[in-house]
Amino acid sequence: MSTALPRGVTGPLGRELMRLAVPVFFSFLLRIAYQWVDALWVKGLGVEATAAVTTSVFVMWSVYSINDIVGIGAAAYVSQLLGAGERARGGVAAFHGLRASALLGLFGTLAGFFAVRHIYQLMSTDAGVVTHGVSYLSVLLVFAPIPMMALTAETVMRAAGDTRTPLIVDLFAIGLNAVLDPLLIYGWGPFPRMGVAGAAWATVIAQTVMVACYVTLAARGHRAFPFARTAPGPPIRTAGMARVGAPGAIIGLLFSAVYIAFARAAGAFGPAALAVVGVANRVEALHFVGSVSFGSAAATLVGQNLGAKRPDRAVAAILTANRWNLWGSGILTVAFFAVPGVFLNFFSRDPEVHRIGAEYLRVLSLCLPFVGIEIVTAEGIIGSGHTRAISAIFTTFSLLRIPLAFIVPAWNGLGVIGIAWLITVTAVLRSMIIVAWAMRRTWLSGLARELEQAG
Repeated sequence: MSTALPRGVTGPLGRELMRLAVPVFFSFLLRIAYQWVDALWVKGLGVEATAAVTTSVFVMWSVYSINDIVGIGAAAYVSQLLGAGERARGGVAAFHGLRASALLGLFGTLAGFFAVRHIYQLMSTDAGVVTHGVSYLSVLLVFAPIPMMALTAETVMRAAGDTRTPLIVDLFAIGLNAVLDPLLIYGWGPFPRMGVAGAAWATVIAQTVMVACYVTLAARGHRAFPFARTAPGPPIRTAGMARVGAPGAIIGLLFSAVYIAFARAAGAFGPAALAVVGVANRVEALHFVGSVSFGSAAATLVGQNLGAKRPDRAVAAILTANRWNLWGSGILTVAFFAVPGVFLNFFSRDPEVHRIGAEYLRVLSLCLPFVGIEIVTAEGIIGSGHTRAISAIFTTFSLLRIPLAFIVPAWNGLGVIGIAWLITVTAVLRSMIIVAWAMRRTWLSGLARELEQAG
């Protein structure tokens, strides 16, 4: 049975885009903060504890990327089914997505029980760091199904057109994490002193509360959280969502691999060069968050409008998001090029880091408008469910970047600046290819065939 169409189909496009994008922007900023709350609190335990917590983030990024196998597919299904007025079937897609996230998370659980020491020894040979890392990472991995379910629930609500509620849930969970950290790490008051493991338990408790919030919203029939085990019409199958999401998950997994390669290549030029790659990545995250926010908003509108048979609005959503995002990209391009030292100061005051980092950031600034266009366009098209071509483009460039990370810096003595040029040139080329493919408009068919047949 059909229901009322979402606001993304009926409301003014510009207003809807901004309504969706602004909360997503702050949610992503909070997610970055989430990664550093534990690291900030464990500083009092020494540099080995800090190193253990910060490097564990790379492993958890990979785990969360695996969740995209169902998360991306669930978002595309839910948005397009709601756009078609089929809330009940959208609820079934949400149910299958959450269940699949919990099952995928069990791979992390197994790793937490049986492989965490081997995983950590791949990242560090320092015995103290490994010991702290195992204490921290084992807890997070064992309970991996919890944050994966939270990510999928958040994705479902965004696909339904509500980005404000997930922001509130994120804010509450991160605040709880920050409060619990000192209590469990240092044993304040009646709490036991657990050290680094206490930081992990604080995170797990906060993530559990997140899931409980989403379960409550679903149980109460929140308008932006369709949830049902069965529905009339063609069946919705997890395998169908996985076919949509798996190509997108590969993008995230290879992203981590590429930056590990960049770090190893930069390490050959000294600790300052290695620091520059990490610092620049954190500085560039500001641009990334803004672009992903507009891209995620565009993806929701693309999915809803393709479900409602409004391809014209789907195209307009991506074009509008790109136009607005270019303003931010342009401002940051000028800022990175003109005053790179201002951004570097947030992370380091080392003279050598500033000497190398200033040129590195100036080179990176040249590609920001292109990166913004590729992110917004790719994210928007992923909302259509056509993920294979986008994944193939990103995968090709990622696989090329890994060997080039070791080859390019040696050319003409470029050193670590060669990595900046590698990122810039490949980003420009990749952006042009993505835009060229998008202009073919084959993605405007959405998932009509899959949703009208057997899911």
